[in-house]
Amino acid sequence: MVVTGCALAGMVLGGLFGLASGSITPDFFRRIIPWQDVEPAGVATFLGATAGVVLGGGLGCFGIIIQLILQWRKRDHAA
Repeated sequence: MVVTGCALAGMVLGGLFGLASGSITPDFFRRIIPWQDVEPAGVATFLGATAGVVLGGGLGCFGIIIQLILQWRKRDHAA
């Protein structure tokens, strides 16, 4: 549940960042996409949301791993 929540939060934040960057600099996204009939804001939103899912999910996994390590160390010191 934690990883899914982090991935969804990353998707929202990445999508918003992509929408903002696609609106501010549409010519940049027209250059990196070989097709001329795409909307730059839509492509930027999609790319931002995709990266947000990957990075948010990874951050959620990292958080769980760190929590497990800290609990493991805490259990060893208590014994």
